Amino acid sequence: MTTIVHYRCGEYERTVQIEEEDGQRRVRVGERTFLISAHAGESGRLDLCVDGRRQRAYATRQGERIYVWLDGQIWTIVRTNARRRPPRRDSGGSLEAAMPGRVLDVLVKVGDTVTRGDTLVLLEAMKMELRVQAAGNGVVSQVYVQSGQVVERGQRLVEIA
Repeated sequence: MTTIVHYRCGEYERTVQIEEEDGQRRVRVGERTFLISAHAGESGRLDLCVDGRRQRAYATRQGERIYVWLDGQIWTIVRTNARRRPPRRDSGGSLEAAMPGRVLDVLVKVGDTVTRGDTLVLLEAMKMELRVQAAGNGVVSQVYVQSGQVVERGQRLVEIA
């Protein structure tokens, strides 16, 4: 099976062609081709084998962005041909930590009205700052964390009604 995806990383846009066969992927980026196998671990860990070289990466998705830590560098990747879901008017749920980290700041309190895209909590994970944003419009009904607190992946941060 062949998949073609368009990504933007910084100022560069790339077309990536992925051919999957027997658990391995032949990935073509521009003129370069890589043979890659990947095994997902806990907390966003990826154990990779790229052209026979073993590497470890960490990845987390937040909205349309994917943050990847690899070889001491952090990359922000946006899929430019992603299907967009219609905006939700009401989020009606809780926001959770995408990966383990430390709460840098909580920008809302119970009773605050939020709009889709508002930043509610700032997290630090793997030396990068993640903005936890409201998925829809609503009112903050519960705040589960405070500045300085260490959180685990999947831990509830804020509840919006």
